[in-house]
Amino acid sequence: MDGKQFQFRTRTVLLILAAVFLAFTGVLYNLQVVHGGYYLEQSTRKIANTETVQAARGEILDRYGRVLVSNRASYQVSLDTSLMGDIQGRNTTLLKLLAVCREQGVAWTDTLCISGEAPFSYTQARPFETLSADGTASPSQLARLVESLKLKDLPENPTAGQMVDALRAYFEVDGSVGEAEGRALVGVLYELALRSKDVARTSYVFARDVNIAFITAVKEGKLSGVKIDTVTVRQYETEYAAHLLGQVGPIYAEDWDRYKDKGYSMNDTVGKDGVEAAFEDLLRGTPGTRDIELNQSGKVVSENWHVNAETGEVEAPKPGNNVMLTADIKLQEVVEESLKRHVPGMTDETEGAACVVTDMTGGILAMASYPTFSPESYSRDYNALSADPLKPLFNRALQGLYAPGSTIKMAVAAGGLEEGVISTTEEILDTGRYKHYDRIEDQPMCWYYRQYGRTHGWENVSEAIRDSCNIYFYETGLRLGIEKIDTYAALFGLGQKTGLELYEEAGEMAGPATSAKHGQAWYEGDTMYAAIGQGNTKVTPIQLANYVSTLVNGGSHYATHLLKTVKSSDFSQVVEEYRPEIRDEINLDPANLAAVKKGMGMVASEGSAAVYFKDLGVTVGAKTGTAQVSRNSEANAILVAFAPYENPEIALSIVVEKGGSGTLVAAIAAEILDYYFSAKGAMEAAPAENALAR
Repeated sequence: MDGKQFQFRTRTVLLILAAVFLAFTGVLYNLQVVHGGYYLEQSTRKIANTETVQAARGEILDRYGRVLVSNRASYQVSLDTSLMGDIQGRNTTLLKLLAVCREQGVAWTDTLCISGEAPFSYTQARPFETLSADGTASPSQLARLVESLKLKDLPENPTAGQMVDALRAYFEVDGSVGEAEGRALVGVLYELALRSKDVARTSYVFARDVNIAFITAVKEGKLSGVKIDTVTVRQYETEYAAHLLGQVGPIYAEDWDRYKDKGYSMNDTVGKDGVEAAFEDLLRGTPGTRDIELNQSGKVVSENWHVNAETGEVEAPKPGNNVMLTADIKLQEVVEESLKRHVPGMTDETEGAACVVTDMTGGILAMASYPTFSPESYSRDYNALSADPLKPLFNRALQGLYAPGSTIKMAVAAGGLEEGVISTTEEILDTGRYKHYDRIEDQPMCWYYRQYGRTHGWENVSEAIRDSCNIYFYETGLRLGIEKIDTYAALFGLGQKTGLELYEEAGEMAGPATSAKHGQAWYEGDTMYAAIGQGNTKVTPIQLANYVSTLVNGGSHYATHLLKTVKSSDFSQVVEEYRPEIRDEINLDPANLAAVKKGMGMVASEGSAAVYFKDLGVTVGAKTGTAQVSRNSEANAILVAFAPYENPEIALSIVVEKGGSGTLVAAIAAEILDYYFSAKGAMEAAPAENALAR
């Protein structure tokens, strides 16, 4: 019985093995004989590709290591029409893709300047011309593409409808495709044609920042040639400092020659303005190279990092360095919120404002321009921001040019004292009207006499600064002369760029050369107005803050800067540390400096601004200014300040366009100073031993 059972089991096992063998033989026969030709074709038609993989940009942080700009993963869609088959297959695939976009609410890139719905119209006033900043016209992208495609039966000045019809015919869009769908398809094919004809040099990204639902719909639709890539995009961790941080974007055609010499590819993202542009070389990582193998349907078969044949190194992307700024984002927040709260109600005509806060060696602690915008939604809001009459995109802190008004009087006083044309004890009589030129019928007046019919009487330099006595500074200016006024203004950095890493305007100082540049005559009497900050003198808010810092630190004129430290991508190493740069040394006599500072101290403790500074836990020096814009509008309101009075740490400037009196600006300055000195102790606590601060 046992023998028979053993034989039965043996036969059963043999039968199973035979069945498995036969099945395996059948599979091999099917693969190698029945479908051998197909799989052979597949194996021989794999497409080898090499693609550049962008490295993540470095983070941007404030002086205390708070992250301001980081990165997040995102999905973007690009197209490879070579994998879509013939023309009709391509058009069918793209129409399906556009249908998915509509279902999922995804916007795609379409710059064809024709409306999306019939009856079609051009969305630009000059569809076939592009105007440069100087008004020079050149052919638009549409015009250049039309010339390149040699479209048939197109009249000389085609309507938008005729242009759509011509493009539909060229791209062989089937007549059964509706007008709106056909226009959408033509828009995509237009984008592809721009690049194939070398009219546009950036790669075509069909859609950016798409979600998982969209990706799933594309995968389910099996749309060949529709490629979805994972990329990193900038993530703003703050709603503040939009003008300071800047934006990133594609390389424009006109900039390509500059970037290609640095090893960029056409589809790279680069810093366009602000810190992103200023520190592009530091933030940009090293791109990697990936070897990709595709089958004929475009499906990825394999992908690996490229290995350099000469060095043997794996060419994976390397993230950029992290940049730490001198700015304090919490102080920046206080500055922006204070401007937002106070500026709109200062006068009925108030427009914009700016504020800059610096340390004593040129480091920018805060820099705000009002009105501002959200750095996160900049791209979405761009059209509305551009059309806003208050110009929120304009960086008033660096590019706004304003007459400094009475805030220039400290520079004139310092120059007069250093040159010996006045002394710390000499008094000059305020006569209400300045009678140096008796022949002048409308003699220049002190603001106090014009407004109240009274004079300041005899005043020394400190008292003249406190009272902003025009008569005193008319006299001092004429004694000093315009050449010396301009010399000292330059030593303090007025009328010239401050050295900041971001784009800034230089401005100008009043004088014979400036008047000649504007086609005006220069008279000796113009020196009086230059001495009180009027005439052709134009400076930026950052220059005013830098000037006050230079004055109260004893005369060391530092270049301004935003860079504090550069750290490696993993924060393990300090790559670079900024060293303050002295541009000029004035070497002010301590007695002269003390007299000028005393005047500023009295402005903050006795003058009209005293009510705002009296309850602060720190002593302040300040100077207000009122600079006339025109006879029929409010004047610009200006204030500069520093603190503490005894041992200055920070200086600031505030300009409010058509804000009226500079005294009203003192409320903003008081809020900024109150926050800075109340928060200073906590934020500057020393890190624990051996701890690496970000």
